[in-house]
Amino acid sequence: MAKYELVKETEINGKVWYHITKDNLHVNESWTRSLDEANELFEELVKGKPSEPIIEIIKTIEIDEN
Repeated sequence: MAKYELVKETEINGKVWYHITKDNLHVNESWTRSLDEANELFEELVKGKPSEPIIEIIKTIEIDEN
């Protein structure tokens, strides 16, 4: 079971940022200055949108250099 949280972070200069964490780790590409946008992304995650990039290995080769 994963725990998602929508986080508000206020910088020293007063600028506010929102982002999402999954099990206390930052979710890639979730930083925004807009609470509405952050809520939309959060709802997408709740509905099953992937929170991590999809990585595919197309080719692999191992070479014995001895």
